[in-house]
Amino acid sequence: MSQLEHKFRALLGHQPEIEKCYASGLVNRRALARYLVQNGIAQKSQFEACIAMLRRYPFQKTDKESLQVFRDMRTALKDDILILDFEKDKALLEKLQKLIEHTDYDRGDTLKIVVGSSSITLFLDRAKEKDLEPVFEQFRLIKKHKDISEISLAFPKAAIDTKGVLSIVTRELYLNGILITEMLTASSELLVYVQERQVLEAYRILKALAKPYG
Repeated sequence: MSQLEHKFRALLGHQPEIEKCYASGLVNRRALARYLVQNGIAQKSQFEACIAMLRRYPFQKTDKESLQVFRDMRTALKDDILILDFEKDKALLEKLQKLIEHTDYDRGDTLKIVVGSSSITLFLDRAKEKDLEPVFEQFRLIKKHKDISEISLAFPKAAIDTKGVLSIVTRELYLNGILITEMLTASSELLVYVQERQVLEAYRILKALAKPYG
């Protein structure tokens, strides 16, 4: 990989909208090369080298098959979610197992547990926070996320074997200034957690992905 290509790849990491605009034909090769020169990614004397590099560069194009699964996507929203990050502790896991037994998932109660290498993340209804305080106060809380909304994206089973679905979701939200607090996957369902103040805009963006095929 040339130094020029390395710099360009780093630029795309910070500004993924460039790749989207180029891949969709909104920006041509010469215009993008000029942009690279103007922003110090390349020297003026490297203009032709930029064009050659862009010709070779493996730009990612959105696969139509990936977009197709959004046509049958079902979405649901749930507000008042609390996300708690605890230091990993075996005793906490034992207590959480008992909490699961008393959680009515059929009624729509939220209690999800993610065990990492050094932490335990808990997703629950904010209304249950006070009831569970006696359980949690003996464990070290690392981070607390409040005023969170959950967006459930239920895809058809074909999405399991379709590449690029997750990257499309994260890219579209990023390009529109939506901060993803957490993400979870369960088979063909994707759960996206965002701040409540951004949930309506996030919902609109994700629903719009199905429109070209609706």
